[in-house]
Amino acid sequence: MGVPMPAPATYLVTGGAGFIGSHLADALLGQGHTVIVLDDLSTGARANLADAWSDPRLRFVRGSVLDERLADELVARCDTVIHLAPVTGAIGATALRHGVRHLTAAADGRGEAASGATVVRLGDTVGPRQSPGHVTLLTRLVRRAIAGEPVSVHGDGARTRRFLDVADAVEALLALLAHPGAAGAEFDIAGQEEIAVLDLAERTVVRSGSASPVRYFPYVVDGVPHATSAGAGDRPLDAAPLRELTGWRPARGLDDILDAAIDRARDEAPVVLPGLRAPAAAPAGQHLG
Repeated sequence: MGVPMPAPATYLVTGGAGFIGSHLADALLGQGHTVIVLDDLSTGARANLADAWSDPRLRFVRGSVLDERLADELVARCDTVIHLAPVTGAIGATALRHGVRHLTAAADGRGEAASGATVVRLGDTVGPRQSPGHVTLLTRLVRRAIAGEPVSVHGDGARTRRFLDVADAVEALLALLAHPGAAGAEFDIAGQEEIAVLDLAERTVVRSGSASPVRYFPYVVDGVPHATSAGAGDRPLDAAPLRELTGWRPARGLDDILDAAIDRARDEAPVVLPGLRAPAAAPAGQHLG
């Protein structure tokens, strides 16, 4: 779907050097906006902004959302705050005090809709620029399959997941930012196809052409192994309110996401020269599924 081009504005994107934040910054710059990125680089990287770095409408500030003085200074300069950093800090209260529009995906920002913020919960999102320490289950399965290592499934593999391409996640965020009815409401952003972990592991092996076996490991909760992981986790994501308000639907299905992840994993795979041995693989049980 296409998102209408709003009038040029100034956006503050916290966590804007991270995975989703950097893609969103690129999109906002592409719409002609000015973007201030606030990031402490604890999980983000300047390299994620490489495509936008020379754009004069981008300003990068290395700092923390916990710095109240800095937060106040930056919020006062913008029209909209998009809070993607993992902690709320002073951003929400500062945006409210300055009367600035506020969209938050912070884990501890769920109650901010009452103050007029748009609150989003992002499902498992996949794409380029994902930091090694924050990859999704799908990415881990793909990397093991490409490396020819056993593909790990924990429990019976019955627990279901949904995956979303980062480009579709950005389209959803842009749609909410463009819609006045999003203020003061909460939305889930998630893929459409639900798949069991076991089925995902098997599909990954097939689509990658890998000979990797699927191996089962106990699902461990508080140090106690369980045979099943079905029903574990938070409430299921429901993108229906987002779709009803904005018309958004993800353009990329699960097979598209898998194929793109497989291509990236192949590009990232180490090259082993003739006569040299590849590094030993870590034990399969150390990889969570």
